[in-house]
Amino acid sequence: MGFTPVCVAGGVAALAAVVVVPGLPGRERSAGRDAGVVAGLRNGAPGRPTAVFATTAIGAGIIVTFLPVAVPASLSGLVAVALFAQPAMATVARWFAGRYGDRHGPARLVLPGLLASSAGLLVTSVTTSPVAVLAGVAVFGAGFGVAQNATLTLMYARVPESGYGTVSALWNVAYDGGMGLGAVGFGAAAHTRYPAAFALTAAVMLVALVPAWRDR
Repeated sequence: MGFTPVCVAGGVAALAAVVVVPGLPGRERSAGRDAGVVAGLRNGAPGRPTAVFATTAIGAGIIVTFLPVAVPASLSGLVAVALFAQPAMATVARWFAGRYGDRHGPARLVLPGLLASSAGLLVTSVTTSPVAVLAGVAVFGAGFGVAQNATLTLMYARVPESGYGTVSALWNVAYDGGMGLGAVGFGAAAHTRYPAAFALTAAVMLVALVPAWRDR
């Protein structure tokens, strides 16, 4: 249909959520003072989940930025499906992670989320195979969704109410910073060719096993 109608439709859909804002419940600010982002990073309780989530966000930045050019031109139609599958799987995984975490605690989901994200990126490295690309981004999306839910819930659970602002800032810095770092770093590593760069990134993500393991 072209870029213009798609962009307009996306903008209208986003603005439609404004109608629910008046119905949001009000909250009084809790007593106490936020520790701040730097202090939050120094504190391992919220800092370790932040590091794990930032690592998974690196993979998300790589997929949305480089998958369209990493896949051979003959498979270009696959990209739209893959870029839909990844966030769709993440949304479903967040829901399941929320239910599971509510009953058993989110801490035990951090490590599986990281491992699934790394495995998905590794499978995606077979860029010449449509099955591998679709399976890889789906597995990555599931792991990323689990990591999103588990890390944020765990971080909130580990601070008093006065620290919610710090947790929100840390998590969003990890999200945006991880995606940006992933795109820039992958671009620098792409001289090794895209499949190798995907596989290398999947291996590098396992560095986050250290903070994830401590949070088991």
